[in-house]
Amino acid sequence: MNENKAFLELEGKPLVERSLTVLEAVFSEVLISSNKPELYATYEVPVIVDEIFGRGPLEGLYQGLKAATYDDVFFVACDMPFLNAALIRFLSFQISTYDAVIPQLHSGLHPLHAFYHRRCLPTIKHNLEAGRLKIIDFYPSCSVRYVEETEFQAFSDLSKAFCNVNTPDDWAKILKG
Repeated sequence: MNENKAFLELEGKPLVERSLTVLEAVFSEVLISSNKPELYATYEVPVIVDEIFGRGPLEGLYQGLKAATYDDVFFVACDMPFLNAALIRFLSFQISTYDAVIPQLHSGLHPLHAFYHRRCLPTIKHNLEAGRLKIIDFYPSCSVRYVEETEFQAFSDLSKAFCNVNTPDDWAKILKG
Protein backbone atom coordinates (compact mmCIF):
# COMPACT_ATOMS: atom_id res chain seq x y z
CA MET A 1 0.00 0.00 0.00
CA ASN A 2 3.04 2.33 0.33
CA GLU A 3 1.62 3.78 3.54
CA ASN A 4 0.83 2.68 7.06
CA LYS A 5 -2.59 1.04 6.74
CA ALA A 6 -3.37 1.68 10.42
CA PHE A 7 -3.77 5.37 9.58
CA LEU A 8 -5.98 5.08 6.53
CA GLU A 9 -9.13 7.05 7.30
CA LEU A 10 -12.64 5.71 6.98
CA GLU A 11 -15.56 7.94 7.93
CA GLY A 12 -13.10 10.45 9.38
CA LYS A 13 -11.37 7.97 11.67
CA PRO A 14 -8.04 6.15 11.19
CA LEU A 15 -8.37 2.36 11.09
CA VAL A 16 -6.33 2.08 14.28
CA GLU A 17 -8.89 4.18 16.14
CA ARG A 18 -11.78 2.16 14.71
CA SER A 19 -10.08 -1.03 15.91
CA LEU A 20 -9.24 0.36 19.33
CA THR A 21 -12.86 1.41 19.86
CA VAL A 22 -14.07 -2.15 19.24
CA LEU A 23 -11.23 -3.91 21.07
CA GLU A 24 -11.47 -1.70 24.16
CA ALA A 25 -15.19 -2.48 24.34
CA VAL A 26 -14.42 -6.22 24.39
CA PHE A 27 -11.15 -6.53 26.32
CA SER A 28 -9.74 -5.05 29.51
CA GLU A 29 -6.24 -5.07 28.00
CA VAL A 30 -5.35 -3.91 24.51
CA LEU A 31 -1.80 -3.81 23.13
CA ILE A 32 -0.44 -2.60 19.81
CA SER A 33 2.38 -4.45 18.05
CA SER A 34 4.53 -2.06 16.03
CA ASN A 35 8.16 -1.34 15.38
CA LYS A 36 7.32 2.35 15.23
CA PRO A 37 5.87 3.03 18.69
CA GLU A 38 6.18 6.80 18.22
CA LEU A 39 3.33 6.65 15.71
CA TYR A 40 0.97 5.46 18.43
CA ALA A 41 2.10 7.83 21.20
CA THR A 42 -1.25 9.67 21.23
CA TYR A 43 -3.12 6.48 22.05
CA GLU A 44 -3.01 5.39 25.65
CA VAL A 45 -2.17 1.82 24.73
CA PRO A 46 1.12 -0.01 25.34
CA VAL A 47 3.07 -0.64 22.15
CA ILE A 48 5.01 -3.89 21.90
CA VAL A 49 8.11 -3.87 19.70
CA ASP A 50 9.74 -6.86 18.01
CA GLU A 51 12.78 -8.19 19.83
CA ILE A 52 14.33 -9.32 16.54
CA PHE A 53 13.42 -7.32 13.45
CA GLY A 54 12.65 -8.85 10.07
CA ARG A 55 10.68 -11.86 11.28
CA GLY A 56 7.29 -10.44 10.35
CA PRO A 57 3.91 -10.98 11.99
CA LEU A 58 5.02 -14.18 13.74
CA GLU A 59 7.51 -12.15 15.80
CA GLY A 60 4.73 -9.69 16.65
CA LEU A 61 2.53 -12.59 17.73
CA TYR A 62 5.32 -13.99 19.87
CA GLN A 63 6.12 -10.67 21.56
CA GLY A 64 2.42 -9.89 22.05
CA LEU A 65 1.79 -13.23 23.76
CA LYS A 66 4.80 -12.67 25.99
CA ALA A 67 3.69 -9.15 26.93
CA ALA A 68 0.00 -9.84 27.50
CA THR A 69 -1.37 -10.17 31.00
CA TYR A 70 -3.88 -12.84 30.04
CA ASP A 71 -3.33 -16.38 28.77
CA ASP A 72 -5.79 -16.13 25.87
CA VAL A 73 -5.01 -13.27 23.51
CA PHE A 74 -6.90 -12.03 20.47
CA PHE A 75 -4.73 -10.85 17.59
CA VAL A 76 -6.07 -8.77 14.74
CA ALA A 77 -4.44 -7.03 11.80
CA CYS A 78 -4.51 -3.24 11.72
CA ASP A 79 -6.12 -3.21 8.29
CA MET A 80 -9.54 -4.65 9.17
CA PRO A 81 -11.96 -1.71 9.20
CA PHE A 82 -15.15 -3.52 10.20
CA LEU A 83 -14.34 -5.47 13.35
CA ASN A 84 -17.41 -6.97 14.97
CA ALA A 85 -17.39 -7.12 18.78
CA ALA A 86 -20.03 -9.86 18.95
CA LEU A 87 -18.10 -12.00 16.49
CA ILE A 88 -14.90 -11.57 18.51
CA ARG A 89 -16.77 -12.59 21.68
CA PHE A 90 -18.15 -15.63 19.85
CA LEU A 91 -14.60 -16.67 18.94
CA SER A 92 -13.49 -16.16 22.55
CA PHE A 93 -16.00 -18.78 23.73
CA GLN A 94 -14.32 -21.34 21.47
CA ILE A 95 -10.85 -21.24 23.03
CA SER A 96 -11.47 -23.25 26.26
CA THR A 97 -8.84 -26.01 26.01
CA TYR A 98 -7.38 -25.10 22.61
CA ASP A 99 -4.09 -23.38 21.92
CA ALA A 100 -5.56 -21.37 19.06
CA VAL A 101 -8.95 -20.53 17.59
CA ILE A 102 -8.74 -19.68 13.91
CA PRO A 103 -11.60 -18.65 11.61
CA GLN A 104 -11.61 -20.77 8.46
CA LEU A 105 -13.84 -19.25 5.82
CA HIS A 106 -14.24 -20.23 2.18
CA SER A 107 -11.73 -17.46 1.47
CA GLY A 108 -9.16 -19.18 3.71
CA LEU A 109 -7.72 -19.01 7.21
CA HIS A 110 -7.68 -15.78 9.19
CA PRO A 111 -4.63 -16.08 11.49
CA LEU A 112 -4.73 -12.37 12.28
CA HIS A 113 -8.31 -12.35 13.48
CA ALA A 114 -7.81 -15.17 15.94
CA PHE A 115 -7.17 -16.21 19.52
CA TYR A 116 -3.91 -17.71 20.76
CA HIS A 117 -3.01 -19.12 24.17
CA ARG A 118 0.36 -18.66 25.84
CA ARG A 119 0.91 -22.40 25.43
CA CYS A 120 1.85 -21.55 21.84
CA LEU A 121 4.94 -19.61 22.92
CA PRO A 122 7.48 -22.48 22.86
CA THR A 123 6.26 -23.67 19.47
CA ILE A 124 6.30 -20.16 18.02
CA LYS A 125 9.80 -19.60 19.43
CA HIS A 126 10.98 -22.84 17.84
CA ASN A 127 9.57 -21.81 14.46
CA LEU A 128 11.11 -18.34 14.71
CA GLU A 129 14.51 -19.84 15.50
CA ALA A 130 14.15 -22.27 12.58
CA GLY A 131 13.23 -19.46 10.19
CA ARG A 132 9.67 -20.75 9.65
CA LEU A 133 7.96 -17.39 9.72
CA LYS A 134 4.46 -18.09 8.40
CA ILE A 135 2.01 -17.98 11.28
CA ILE A 136 0.13 -21.06 10.09
CA ASP A 137 3.32 -23.15 10.07
CA PHE A 138 3.16 -23.71 13.84
CA TYR A 139 -0.47 -24.86 13.85
CA PRO A 140 0.31 -28.58 13.36
CA SER A 141 2.26 -28.52 16.65
CA CYS A 142 -0.66 -27.05 18.61
CA SER A 143 -4.24 -27.82 19.47
CA VAL A 144 -6.15 -25.66 17.01
CA ARG A 145 -9.89 -25.09 16.82
CA TYR A 146 -10.80 -24.11 13.27
CA VAL A 147 -14.11 -22.26 13.28
CA GLU A 148 -15.80 -23.03 9.98
CA GLU A 149 -17.83 -20.50 8.05
CA THR A 150 -21.05 -22.42 8.72
CA GLU A 151 -20.56 -21.81 12.46
CA PHE A 152 -20.87 -18.06 11.95
CA GLN A 153 -24.54 -18.29 10.94
CA ALA A 154 -25.57 -15.75 13.56
CA PHE A 155 -23.44 -13.08 11.89
CA SER A 156 -24.39 -11.33 8.71
CA ASP A 157 -21.92 -10.20 6.09
CA LEU A 158 -18.85 -12.18 7.07
CA SER A 159 -17.00 -10.83 4.05
CA LYS A 160 -17.26 -7.38 5.60
CA ALA A 161 -16.32 -8.48 9.13
CA PHE A 162 -13.20 -10.26 7.86
CA CYS A 163 -12.23 -7.91 5.05
CA ASN A 164 -8.82 -6.33 5.10
CA VAL A 165 -6.91 -3.85 3.02
CA ASN A 166 -4.08 -5.33 0.97
CA THR A 167 -4.09 -3.16 -2.13
CA PRO A 168 -5.18 0.30 -3.25
CA ASP A 169 -8.05 -1.45 -5.11
CA ASP A 170 -9.20 -3.07 -1.85
CA TRP A 171 -9.17 0.35 -0.19
CA ALA A 172 -11.07 1.97 -3.07
CA LYS A 173 -13.82 -0.69 -2.79
CA ILE A 174 -14.12 -0.09 0.96
CA LEU A 175 -14.39 3.67 0.46
CA LYS A 176 -17.14 3.18 -2.12
CA GLY A 177 -19.10 1.10 0.37
